[in-house]
Amino acid sequence: MSHRDPLTTDKNVSHYYKNGGAWFWISEDTVFLAKADILTDFFEKEAQEMGFSPNAFFIENIRAEVNHLRTMDFDSTGTSAIETMALLEWQLSKAFLRYAQGQRYGFTNPHKLLNQLDTRKEGGYRINYDIDLEKANNDFMENALKHATDNNPTEYLQSLVTHHPIYTQLKQELSEDSAGINREKILSNMERLRWRHTQNCQSNEKHIFVNIAAQTLWGIGPDSIFSMRICCGAWKTKTPLLESQISYIQFNPEWNIPSSILRDEVSEHAGDSTYFARNDYFIVNRNSGDTINPRNITSSQLRSGAYRVAQHSGRKNSLGRIIFRFKNQFDVYLHDTNNHGAFKNSRRTISHGCVRVERPFDLLLFVLNEPDEWKLDKIRMSIDIKPESKRGKDYLKEHNEKHREEPIRLIRTANVTPNIPLSIDYYTYYPNPETGKFETWPDRYEYDIQIIKAIKPFLP
Repeated sequence: MSHRDPLTTDKNVSHYYKNGGAWFWISEDTVFLAKADILTDFFEKEAQEMGFSPNAFFIENIRAEVNHLRTMDFDSTGTSAIETMALLEWQLSKAFLRYAQGQRYGFTNPHKLLNQLDTRKEGGYRINYDIDLEKANNDFMENALKHATDNNPTEYLQSLVTHHPIYTQLKQELSEDSAGINREKILSNMERLRWRHTQNCQSNEKHIFVNIAAQTLWGIGPDSIFSMRICCGAWKTKTPLLESQISYIQFNPEWNIPSSILRDEVSEHAGDSTYFARNDYFIVNRNSGDTINPRNITSSQLRSGAYRVAQHSGRKNSLGRIIFRFKNQFDVYLHDTNNHGAFKNSRRTISHGCVRVERPFDLLLFVLNEPDEWKLDKIRMSIDIKPESKRGKDYLKEHNEKHREEPIRLIRTANVTPNIPLSIDYYTYYPNPETGKFETWPDRYEYDIQIIKAIKPFLP
């Protein structure tokens, strides 16, 4: 069965009964009528708190069939008692499974919803959402519906609701939003919190949270929280949403220009040596390893894949002087920049997908596990920041006396032990981790629009 798609669960329920599946609800006694009352009362209350229509869980239809069975009024419907019971069985199962699977895994599937929005020039779609989520297995439907025999099946349903504290807060925010100003934002972010991530950080565990909608990074530790501005992916090169762990930091990196940028932007400047010199780019033949003069290269050769273009490390480098590495399939990372003026802008969706951080050295201090002062000074001097310890100042003085024109490169990488969990996600109505107060942010990638469109069949 399809994961986390209650409209598909309707089809699965219908398929189950059409193929002679055993009944879950209807029994020889009339206990099932009382259970139907309990369920419809539960769904009515829950639908209101979730911002859904009661019709999302077939409440009116179920109550009508229950009334027909209680009054034995079949003449007005033109159906027999057994047909009415069959219809009630089917509707109870649909409503029960819609709620169960929707609350446990989400009413939408973000891997389908957000990964079929942006086409690539080479064909197919760009992957925008790559967060691992818990998934319903193939037996979920029957295992869930076995709770029809419980004295109170709603206890099972209540156990499926996410325990995320912000979800509860959002339900309260929804009840207080009488004018409906933020209704769609709240509903979208409630749905996001139904998606159960496989990587979960405890609130007191050191981790990094990047909210693309807020264009902000938070470093969250056991005793303190700090934030900084970020620049993230532009509309056509959205920053992918993902979870990983920062494993090491690199200093003064070269930038190997991704093939998409090489193909779409750099190749048109083939033969223009001033362009390559101005940007500090160099060209290398992948087979021979030889450096190629830009004058002797054509656009088609650059697009062929036989050559790589990179940018020398240093002040001109687009990655800046510090880069934070973590496993992901996109070759994106957190990094410094050579354009710090961009952080002054209110809209900072300008990158090819990577996340540029406003204060990379502050982030470094956060992720490294209590580095000694000499190690920090080696890092400082390697990225042209003045040392702060006596040992560092003495070293800098001695170096300048002996090797005045030679840059200091005492350290190139630093391992992050233990690795620091990283979440790059997207929330438009969410508490600011520093203040705990809800804030709203623009739907920069229009993901809220996609979520609301998907859950529209459930809304009033």
